[in-house]
Amino acid sequence: MSLSLFGQWVGSAEVFGADGRFVGNGMDLRSVQRVDDCRTRIDVAFVGPFKVSGHYFIRDCGDHRIYEGPVNVGYAEALGQGVVDANAYWPALGLSQRFLLALLPDGDTQVSLALMSRGDQLMYVVVGQNKRLIGEAALPELLSGTAYDLAADPAAGHGAMLLHRRGVWRGELVALDNQRRPLAHAPYQERFSGDGRIEVAGGHFDPSPRCLCLKTNGWQAWTTPDSDVAGSCGLAGGRAAHGHFHHLAQALRVWRREVATLDGSRKLLLQHWYRGGERIGSEYGVLMFEGQPK
Repeated sequence: MSLSLFGQWVGSAEVFGADGRFVGNGMDLRSVQRVDDCRTRIDVAFVGPFKVSGHYFIRDCGDHRIYEGPVNVGYAEALGQGVVDANAYWPALGLSQRFLLALLPDGDTQVSLALMSRGDQLMYVVVGQNKRLIGEAALPELLSGTAYDLAADPAAGHGAMLLHRRGVWRGELVALDNQRRPLAHAPYQERFSGDGRIEVAGGHFDPSPRCLCLKTNGWQAWTTPDSDVAGSCGLAGGRAAHGHFHHLAQALRVWRREVATLDGSRKLLLQHWYRGGERIGSEYGVLMFEGQPK
Protein backbone atom coordinates (compact mmCIF):
# COMPACT_ATOMS: atom_id res chain seq x y z
CA MET A 1 0.00 0.00 0.00
CA SER A 2 1.29 3.44 -0.90
CA LEU A 3 2.57 5.43 2.07
CA SER A 4 0.37 8.29 0.88
CA LEU A 5 -2.73 6.35 1.98
CA PHE A 6 -1.71 6.02 5.63
CA GLY A 7 -3.34 8.24 8.22
CA GLN A 8 -6.80 9.28 9.38
CA TRP A 9 -9.55 9.89 6.83
CA VAL A 10 -13.02 11.39 7.25
CA GLY A 11 -15.66 11.84 4.62
CA SER A 12 -19.25 11.77 3.55
CA ALA A 13 -20.92 9.36 1.18
CA GLU A 14 -24.06 9.69 -0.89
CA VAL A 15 -25.97 6.42 -0.90
CA PHE A 16 -28.37 5.46 -3.68
CA GLY A 17 -30.68 2.52 -4.12
CA ALA A 18 -30.49 0.03 -6.95
CA ASP A 19 -32.76 2.29 -9.02
CA GLY A 20 -30.34 5.23 -8.64
CA ARG A 21 -32.56 7.18 -6.26
CA PHE A 22 -31.01 8.91 -3.25
CA VAL A 23 -31.64 7.11 0.04
CA GLY A 24 -29.36 9.06 2.41
CA ASN A 25 -25.90 10.22 3.37
CA GLY A 26 -23.27 8.25 5.20
CA MET A 27 -20.48 9.32 7.54
CA ASP A 28 -17.24 7.50 6.81
CA LEU A 29 -14.31 7.36 9.27
CA ARG A 30 -11.16 5.38 8.51
CA SER A 31 -7.78 4.87 10.13
CA VAL A 32 -5.04 3.34 7.97
CA GLN A 33 -1.99 2.05 9.86
CA ARG A 34 1.07 0.06 8.85
CA VAL A 35 1.43 -3.25 10.70
CA ASP A 36 4.60 -4.47 9.00
CA ASP A 37 6.26 -4.31 5.58
CA CYS A 38 3.37 -6.07 3.80
CA ARG A 39 0.33 -5.69 6.06
CA THR A 40 -1.92 -2.74 6.82
CA ARG A 41 -4.74 -2.42 9.34
CA ILE A 42 -7.90 -0.51 8.41
CA ASP A 43 -10.27 0.60 11.18
CA VAL A 44 -13.57 1.71 9.70
CA ALA A 45 -16.87 3.11 10.94
CA PHE A 46 -19.66 3.86 8.47
CA VAL A 47 -23.07 5.15 9.56
CA GLY A 48 -25.82 5.74 7.02
CA PRO A 49 -28.66 3.77 5.40
CA PHE A 50 -26.57 0.77 6.45
CA LYS A 51 -23.90 0.72 9.13
CA VAL A 52 -20.73 -1.19 9.87
CA SER A 53 -17.86 -0.82 12.32
CA GLY A 54 -14.70 -2.84 12.83
CA HIS A 55 -11.32 -3.51 11.31
CA TYR A 56 -9.65 -5.59 8.65
CA PHE A 57 -6.14 -6.27 7.40
CA ILE A 58 -4.77 -5.82 3.90
CA ARG A 59 -1.82 -7.89 2.68
CA ASP A 60 0.14 -6.09 -0.05
CA CYS A 61 1.27 -8.55 -2.74
CA GLY A 62 2.65 -6.05 -5.24
CA ASP A 63 0.17 -5.85 -8.10
CA HIS A 64 -2.69 -7.06 -5.90
CA ARG A 65 -3.89 -7.04 -2.31
CA ILE A 66 -5.68 -9.57 -0.14
CA TYR A 67 -8.36 -8.32 2.27
CA GLU A 68 -7.94 -10.68 5.20
CA GLY A 69 -10.93 -9.72 7.36
CA PRO A 70 -12.57 -9.90 9.74
CA VAL A 71 -15.07 -7.23 8.58
CA ASN A 72 -13.96 -7.14 4.92
CA VAL A 73 -12.59 -10.04 2.89
CA GLY A 74 -11.63 -10.18 -0.78
CA TYR A 75 -9.11 -9.32 -3.48
CA ALA A 76 -8.03 -5.97 -4.91
CA GLU A 77 -6.12 -5.08 -8.04
CA ALA A 78 -3.55 -2.31 -7.63
CA LEU A 79 -3.87 -0.43 -10.92
CA GLY A 80 -1.50 2.41 -10.17
CA GLN A 81 -0.29 4.72 -7.44
CA GLY A 82 -3.27 5.05 -5.11
CA VAL A 83 -5.82 3.43 -7.49
CA VAL A 84 -7.52 0.23 -6.30
CA ASP A 85 -10.22 -1.92 -7.91
CA ALA A 86 -11.55 -4.48 -5.44
CA ASN A 87 -14.04 -7.33 -5.23
CA ALA A 88 -14.89 -7.89 -1.59
CA TYR A 89 -17.50 -9.19 0.84
CA TRP A 90 -18.72 -7.62 4.10
CA PRO A 91 -19.92 -10.55 6.26
CA ALA A 92 -21.77 -8.40 8.82
CA LEU A 93 -23.84 -6.83 6.03
CA GLY A 94 -24.24 -9.87 3.82
CA LEU A 95 -23.22 -7.68 0.88
CA SER A 96 -20.71 -8.18 -1.92
CA GLN A 97 -18.84 -5.10 -3.07
CA ARG A 98 -17.24 -3.98 -6.31
CA PHE A 99 -15.13 -1.08 -5.10
CA LEU A 100 -13.16 1.60 -6.93
CA LEU A 101 -10.94 3.91 -4.88
CA ALA A 102 -8.46 6.54 -6.01
CA LEU A 103 -6.21 9.04 -4.30
CA LEU A 104 -6.44 12.30 -6.26
CA PRO A 105 -3.28 14.16 -7.32
CA ASP A 106 -3.52 16.57 -4.35
CA GLY A 107 -2.58 13.61 -2.12
CA ASP A 108 -5.21 14.39 0.51
CA THR A 109 -8.50 13.56 -1.23
CA GLN A 110 -9.95 10.15 -2.02
CA VAL A 111 -12.96 9.43 -4.22
CA SER A 112 -14.70 6.09 -4.35
CA LEU A 113 -17.55 4.19 -5.95
CA ALA A 114 -18.97 1.08 -4.29
CA LEU A 115 -21.54 -1.19 -5.93
CA MET A 116 -23.10 -3.22 -3.12
CA SER A 117 -24.97 -6.38 -4.10
CA ARG A 118 -26.59 -9.44 -2.64
CA GLY A 119 -26.03 -12.20 -5.14
CA ASP A 120 -26.38 -10.53 -8.54
CA GLN A 121 -28.96 -8.03 -7.27
CA LEU A 122 -27.59 -4.51 -6.87
CA MET A 123 -28.80 -3.02 -3.58
CA TYR A 124 -26.80 0.18 -2.98
CA VAL A 125 -24.50 2.50 -4.88
CA VAL A 126 -22.20 4.44 -2.56
CA VAL A 127 -20.41 7.53 -3.89
CA GLY A 128 -17.72 8.66 -1.45
CA GLN A 129 -15.25 11.47 -0.94
CA ASN A 130 -12.80 11.44 1.96
CA LYS A 131 -10.24 13.97 3.19
CA ARG A 132 -7.10 13.23 5.15
CA LEU A 133 -7.24 14.60 8.67
CA ILE A 134 -4.46 17.14 9.20
CA GLY A 135 -4.50 18.97 12.52
CA GLU A 136 -7.92 19.43 14.07
CA ALA A 137 -10.78 17.25 12.91
CA ALA A 138 -13.05 18.88 10.31
CA LEU A 139 -16.62 18.04 9.43
CA PRO A 140 -17.19 16.41 6.04
CA GLU A 141 -18.92 18.29 3.24
CA LEU A 142 -22.67 17.71 2.97
CA LEU A 143 -25.50 19.01 0.83
CA SER A 144 -28.52 20.02 2.88
CA GLY A 145 -31.78 18.25 2.15
CA THR A 146 -33.94 15.29 3.06
CA ALA A 147 -33.89 11.86 1.50
CA TYR A 148 -37.64 12.22 1.01
CA ASP A 149 -37.17 15.21 -1.32
CA LEU A 150 -33.87 14.26 -2.95
CA ALA A 151 -35.10 10.80 -3.95
CA ALA A 152 -37.17 12.51 -6.66
CA ASP A 153 -34.20 14.58 -7.91
CA PRO A 154 -31.88 12.76 -10.35
CA ALA A 155 -29.11 15.25 -9.43
CA ALA A 156 -29.61 14.55 -5.68
CA GLY A 157 -29.44 18.24 -4.83
CA HIS A 158 -26.32 19.11 -6.85
CA GLY A 159 -28.26 21.37 -9.19
CA ALA A 160 -26.89 19.65 -12.30
CA MET A 161 -25.98 16.21 -13.57
CA LEU A 162 -22.29 16.76 -12.94
CA LEU A 163 -21.07 14.02 -15.30
CA HIS A 164 -23.26 15.10 -18.23
CA ARG A 165 -23.06 18.91 -18.15
CA ARG A 166 -22.33 20.84 -21.29
CA GLY A 167 -18.55 21.02 -21.60
CA VAL A 168 -15.44 18.87 -21.93
CA TRP A 169 -13.82 16.33 -19.64
CA ARG A 170 -10.14 16.24 -20.57
CA GLY A 171 -7.03 14.51 -19.28
CA GLU A 172 -4.72 11.54 -19.72
CA LEU A 173 -5.45 7.83 -19.31
CA VAL A 174 -2.92 5.24 -18.20
CA ALA A 175 -3.31 2.00 -20.19
CA LEU A 176 -2.46 -1.43 -18.76
CA ASP A 177 -2.36 -4.84 -20.43
CA ASN A 178 -4.27 -7.87 -19.17
CA GLN A 179 -1.54 -8.53 -16.60
CA ARG A 180 -1.79 -4.90 -15.37
CA ARG A 181 1.59 -4.01 -16.89
CA PRO A 182 1.87 -0.43 -18.18
CA LEU A 183 1.29 0.01 -21.91
CA ALA A 184 1.00 3.73 -22.58
CA HIS A 185 -0.19 7.14 -21.49
CA ALA A 186 -2.68 8.66 -23.92
CA PRO A 187 -4.66 11.92 -24.07
CA TYR A 188 -8.41 11.50 -23.76
CA GLN A 189 -11.48 13.71 -23.85
CA GLU A 190 -15.27 13.58 -23.74
CA ARG A 191 -17.26 16.50 -25.15
CA PHE A 192 -20.87 16.84 -23.97
CA SER A 193 -23.26 18.99 -25.98
CA GLY A 194 -25.89 19.10 -23.23
CA ASP A 195 -28.58 17.46 -25.41
CA GLY A 196 -27.39 13.85 -25.06
CA ARG A 197 -24.68 13.92 -27.73
CA ILE A 198 -21.20 12.92 -26.58
CA GLU A 199 -18.03 12.96 -28.66
CA VAL A 200 -15.30 10.72 -27.28
CA ALA A 201 -11.71 10.63 -28.55
CA GLY A 202 -8.38 9.27 -27.35
CA GLY A 203 -7.23 6.60 -25.00
CA HIS A 204 -5.30 3.50 -26.00
CA PHE A 205 -7.79 0.76 -26.88
CA ASP A 206 -10.10 2.75 -29.18
CA PRO A 207 -8.51 6.16 -29.85
CA SER A 208 -10.63 7.03 -32.91
CA PRO A 209 -13.36 9.67 -32.44
CA ARG A 210 -16.69 8.09 -31.53
CA CYS A 211 -20.13 9.63 -31.17
CA LEU A 212 -22.66 8.53 -28.57
CA CYS A 213 -26.24 9.73 -28.48
CA LEU A 214 -27.72 9.09 -25.05
CA LYS A 215 -31.25 9.01 -23.81
CA THR A 216 -31.77 9.27 -20.06
CA ASN A 217 -34.47 9.33 -17.44
CA GLY A 218 -32.06 10.77 -14.88
CA TRP A 219 -31.35 7.45 -13.18
CA GLN A 220 -30.21 5.42 -16.20
CA ALA A 221 -28.79 6.33 -19.62
CA TRP A 222 -28.70 4.32 -22.85
CA THR A 223 -27.47 4.83 -26.39
CA THR A 224 -29.68 5.31 -29.44
CA PRO A 225 -29.35 3.14 -32.59
CA ASP A 226 -27.41 5.85 -34.47
CA SER A 227 -24.49 5.82 -31.98
CA ASP A 228 -21.01 4.51 -32.78
CA VAL A 229 -21.09 2.82 -29.37
CA ALA A 230 -23.95 0.74 -27.95
CA GLY A 231 -24.72 0.25 -24.29
CA SER A 232 -26.21 1.59 -21.09
CA CYS A 233 -25.29 2.68 -17.60
CA GLY A 234 -26.77 3.39 -14.20
CA LEU A 235 -26.45 6.88 -12.74
CA ALA A 236 -26.15 7.94 -9.11
CA GLY A 237 -27.00 11.56 -8.37
CA GLY A 238 -25.38 12.67 -11.62
CA ARG A 239 -22.02 12.15 -9.84
CA ALA A 240 -21.33 8.52 -10.67
CA ALA A 241 -22.04 6.09 -13.48
CA HIS A 242 -21.46 2.39 -14.06
CA GLY A 243 -22.26 0.28 -17.10
CA HIS A 244 -21.17 -1.65 -20.18
CA PHE A 245 -20.69 -0.29 -23.69
CA HIS A 246 -19.83 -2.03 -26.97
CA HIS A 247 -17.38 -0.26 -29.27
CA LEU A 248 -18.77 -1.74 -32.45
CA ALA A 249 -15.93 -0.90 -34.85
CA GLN A 250 -13.39 -2.59 -32.57
CA ALA A 251 -15.64 -5.48 -31.48
CA LEU A 252 -14.74 -4.63 -27.88
CA ARG A 253 -16.84 -4.26 -24.75
CA VAL A 254 -15.88 -1.84 -21.99
CA TRP A 255 -17.00 -1.95 -18.37
CA ARG A 256 -16.95 1.70 -17.45
CA ARG A 257 -17.10 3.30 -14.00
CA GLU A 258 -16.71 6.98 -13.18
CA VAL A 259 -17.16 9.21 -10.16
CA ALA A 260 -16.97 13.02 -9.90
CA THR A 261 -15.83 15.09 -6.95
CA LEU A 262 -18.42 17.01 -4.94
CA ASP A 263 -17.55 20.29 -6.68
CA GLY A 264 -17.72 18.66 -10.13
CA SER A 265 -14.25 19.85 -11.15
CA ARG A 266 -12.63 16.40 -11.53
CA LYS A 267 -13.70 12.85 -12.16
CA LEU A 268 -12.06 9.46 -11.91
CA LEU A 269 -12.60 7.17 -14.90
CA LEU A 270 -11.81 3.45 -15.00
CA GLN A 271 -12.42 1.31 -18.08
CA HIS A 272 -11.84 -2.44 -18.29
CA TRP A 273 -11.76 -3.62 -21.92
CA TYR A 274 -12.98 -7.07 -22.98
CA ARG A 275 -13.11 -9.22 -26.07
CA GLY A 276 -15.94 -11.57 -25.23
CA GLY A 277 -15.27 -12.61 -21.63
CA GLU A 278 -11.50 -12.05 -21.80
CA ARG A 279 -10.13 -8.83 -20.39
CA ILE A 280 -7.53 -7.45 -22.77
CA GLY A 281 -6.56 -4.42 -20.71
CA SER A 282 -7.59 -1.45 -18.61
CA GLU A 283 -7.20 2.31 -18.55
CA TYR A 284 -7.75 4.88 -15.84
CA GLY A 285 -7.18 8.54 -15.13
CA VAL A 286 -8.42 11.73 -13.49
CA LEU A 287 -10.10 14.12 -15.93
CA MET A 288 -10.70 17.85 -15.46
CA PHE A 289 -13.94 19.57 -16.44
CA GLU A 290 -14.02 22.63 -18.71
CA GLY A 291 -17.45 24.20 -18.96
CA GLN A 292 -18.73 25.74 -22.19
CA PRO A 293 -21.26 28.54 -22.68
CA LYS A 294 -24.69 27.52 -23.91
